[in-house]
Amino acid sequence: MAMLFLLAVVVAAARYHRGPAVLASVLAIAAFDFLFVPPYYTFDVHDADYALTFAVMLLVALVMSHLTARIREQAEESAGRERRTIALLDLDRELADGRTRQELSRIAARHIGRAAGGEAEVVIAEEVGLEGGITGWPTTGLFETTEVRVAAAWAWLHREPAGLGTGHCAEAEALVVPLRTAMGPLGVMAVRPEPLGRRLTHDEHQTVLAVASQAATALERALLAEQTDAARVEAEAERLRTSLLSSLSHDLRTPLATIEGAASTLLQHGASLSPEAMLEMAETIVEESRRMARLVSNLLDMIRVETGALAVQKAWQPLEEALGVALLRLDEPLKGHAVDIQLPPELPLVPIDELLIEQVFINLLENATKYTPPGTPITISAWQADGAVLVEVADRGPGIVSGSEEAVFRKFYRLGGANEAGVGLGLTICRGIVTAHGGRIWVAQRPGQGAAFRFTIPLQGPPMRGDPAEAED
Repeated sequence: MAMLFLLAVVVAAARYHRGPAVLASVLAIAAFDFLFVPPYYTFDVHDADYALTFAVMLLVALVMSHLTARIREQAEESAGRERRTIALLDLDRELADGRTRQELSRIAARHIGRAAGGEAEVVIAEEVGLEGGITGWPTTGLFETTEVRVAAAWAWLHREPAGLGTGHCAEAEALVVPLRTAMGPLGVMAVRPEPLGRRLTHDEHQTVLAVASQAATALERALLAEQTDAARVEAEAERLRTSLLSSLSHDLRTPLATIEGAASTLLQHGASLSPEAMLEMAETIVEESRRMARLVSNLLDMIRVETGALAVQKAWQPLEEALGVALLRLDEPLKGHAVDIQLPPELPLVPIDELLIEQVFINLLENATKYTPPGTPITISAWQADGAVLVEVADRGPGIVSGSEEAVFRKFYRLGGANEAGVGLGLTICRGIVTAHGGRIWVAQRPGQGAAFRFTIPLQGPPMRGDPAEAED
C-alpha cells in the first residue's frame, strides 16, 4: 500500500513541478496514517515504530519527487534547446541566401515572430537616422505606440532588452531586443506575442535572444560586405582616375608638343625651309592631330559604353564596307605591314552598325600595328559558323602573354613592348561594341607565333528590305 502512495508522488512530480510533488508526498503520508495506522481514521500514532516508517516514507517520497522533477526539467530544457537549434538552423539557412540588409531583416523578423508565437519587426538604426532618443523611430507597425518607441530607444542606448517582461519600460506591449554586434548596436527588434499582453515563456524568451543574436551577426556581415564593396569600388575608381590622368598626360602632351614644334618651325623658318621640309612638317601636324582625334574618340566611346548610351542601329550590309573604310583610315599606320584579306564570296550580309564595327576594325588593326614588328603580315578573315559570322584579325607579333587573355580587355590595361603609347581603351571599346551587337570577342594564341583576335556577329537583326541576293549583287 505504501508503494501505491509513492507512485502517486512520482506521477505528481512527472506532471508538475517540485511544489506539487512535495505536497503530494506530505498528503500521501497523512492519508496512509489516516487510513491504515491504528487508531484508524485519526492522525494519532500510538506505535512509535510508525514514526520511523513515516520518516522513511517521507524521505523516499521527497527524493523520488526531486529526481523525477529534475528529469522532467532536463527533458523540458532539452526540448527547448532542440527547438532553439532548429529555429537557428532554419534562420541560418535562409540568411545564407539573403544579400541586402533589408532582406535579412525581413527573414529575421519572420523567424522571430514564429519563435515567439506572434509577430516581430526589425528596425536598422542607420536607415531611420536615429539621434539617440525617441525621435527617428518609425510610428507604424509594432512601433506605433509611444511606450514601444521609448523601450526601443532605451534598448538601443543601453544595449539591453526592454519592454514587455523586463524591468525597463515594462508597460510596453512588445519586447524590444537590441541587435548587438562588435561594431555596436545596428538596430532593434520588437517582438509582440499573441494574444496581446501575453508574456513570453522562458523558452520563447531564450529563443528570441538567440535568433536576435544570429540576425545581428548576419546584418553585421552584410554591412561589412557593403563597406568592402564600396571601398573596392572607390579604390578601383581611384586607380582608373590615376591611369587615365597618367595616360592623358603623356598621350595628349606628346602630340601637342609635336604639333606645336612643327607649327612654330613653319611660322619662324617657313621662308627658309625647302618644300620637302614644309610638306614633312605639315604631314606631322596632320598625323599627330589624327592621333589626338583617335584618343578623344576612344575616350568618348568608352564613356558611351560605360554609361550604356551606346545605341546600335543595325542594318544588313556587307562586312567588306566597314572593313574597307577602316583600312582607308589606317592607310598610313599600315604601310609597314602586308594586309591579307580572306573574305569568302559566299559570306552573307551581316546585321551591324557600320560605324561601330568600323571602329572595332580600326582598334584591332591599330593594336596589331603597335605590338608587331614592321614588315610582319596582318591577316583579316571571316567565315560563317553556328548562325553567326566569325571575324578574325591575326598578326605575327610576339603574341599574348599566357594568362592575360582576359586582362587585355580591361580598361587602361597595356602590354609592354608597344611601339607607341596608348591609353589602353581600344580593346575595351571593342568588347563593348561587339557585346552590344549580341556577339562576343576573345583572343587566342596563333599557331606558330602571334595573336588572333576573334569576334562574332549573330545573323539576327531587323527584317531585310528586298532580296538579300540582290542586295549582295
